[in-house]
Amino acid sequence: MTYNVRDLGAKGDGVSLDHEAIQRALDTCSEDGGGRVVVPRGTYLCGTIRLRSNVCLHLEMGAVILATEDETHFPEICKTPFGNLPGQIQALLWADHVENLTICGDGVVDGGQNKPLRGDDAVHVKFRPALIFCRDCRNIKFIDVTMRYASFWTLHLLRCTNVAVRGVTILANQDRINTDGIDPDGCKDVRISDCDITTGDDCIVIKSTEGDLSENITVTNCVLKSKQAALKLGTEAIGDIRNVVFSNLVIRSNVGLALYMKDGSTYENIISSNIIMDVTNDFPLILDITPRYYREPRIGKIRNVTLSNIDLTGKGRFYIEGMPGSPVTNVSLRDIAWTITGPCRIESARKPIGARRVELDPNSPNHATQPYQLIIVNAQGVSVDGLRLYDRTGAELKKRGLLYISNSGNIDINNVQPAAGRVRHAVAVRDSTEVRLNGKAL
Repeated sequence: MTYNVRDLGAKGDGVSLDHEAIQRALDTCSEDGGGRVVVPRGTYLCGTIRLRSNVCLHLEMGAVILATEDETHFPEICKTPFGNLPGQIQALLWADHVENLTICGDGVVDGGQNKPLRGDDAVHVKFRPALIFCRDCRNIKFIDVTMRYASFWTLHLLRCTNVAVRGVTILANQDRINTDGIDPDGCKDVRISDCDITTGDDCIVIKSTEGDLSENITVTNCVLKSKQAALKLGTEAIGDIRNVVFSNLVIRSNVGLALYMKDGSTYENIISSNIIMDVTNDFPLILDITPRYYREPRIGKIRNVTLSNIDLTGKGRFYIEGMPGSPVTNVSLRDIAWTITGPCRIESARKPIGARRVELDPNSPNHATQPYQLIIVNAQGVSVDGLRLYDRTGAELKKRGLLYISNSGNIDINNVQPAAGRVRHAVAVRDSTEVRLNGKAL
């Protein structure tokens, strides 16, 4: 069965509130056993719409579901699932315990917030609904639609299973904080492909805010543009995250790939391959275990991570750091070409922490000031094979050594190509064992 929202009272004139009519269409479709709800060309001003099982919501070319600015039409769905962080979740579209849901078509879901919003201002804005929020759903698809101008996260998937996001365009104002693209949060069997994502915050973030396992997640054939991280694990990750593949991506961002372990879980079996990155941060690649609160630390694990066939352009350096007693373990770096474009603030450098809600140990050593291209601290079983460095900086790279290794073991470095005589082929090894350069012990 097909249900046209106009037949159930929707105006699509951009002035009348249409969420009640669209809700009637969704409810009727689901109650009748399922089918297709069609949204024709027009602008449909809406408050919260609750999605239903066994429904395909099809937005035709020229159809826009636009969030009203009247917050009275956005009821609280639940409290924020972020530990002790106060707040509530509201959303333009939301689904709870829904199965067999599809949102598709050439139309647009629009949060109406194409305005800058920076951190200091954002704390005073209490009404910031997500664009789409799905909780405890199964067999859901998002195909070809455009999701734009979210006030907060664009697509938040909490404890969802068997999710496909394909051919979706996500667009946010890049000067607007917290406008993540896609957040699989305690989800399983998620496939994100062929998407074009531009955000003011992270593009794709895998989380576990309530302690649920996140596993079997793939991201492929996407273009990612971000003022923050293109790909991130954490920081909120109470539960484990495992079996994640990032492949065939083009990235333009501040940080390319970040694994931030803050909350005591385990990240494992993470593969990133065939990626082009144009990045601006001093540390655009980072694998880091740092407890969120040093007075009551929950120390997690990062293990079994592979980065291969990465073509990176940017000024920065690569940072790997575990904790004493919980090293980053089994990391393979293969065939990485890094074109270095400018100077870093080495003397005053600090590694990215990935979140504002962090209390760092003031007595912890700051290894980021070590003047080396690759920093490895508290790690076991790191293999580097095929690292090629290219210089666009002039004399800058004369200030950088190649590798800094501290409190680590079983480190193999092979086939490193310095940048045309610019990078000093120097390796600093401190308090480490079984470190080999081209098969020779150091």
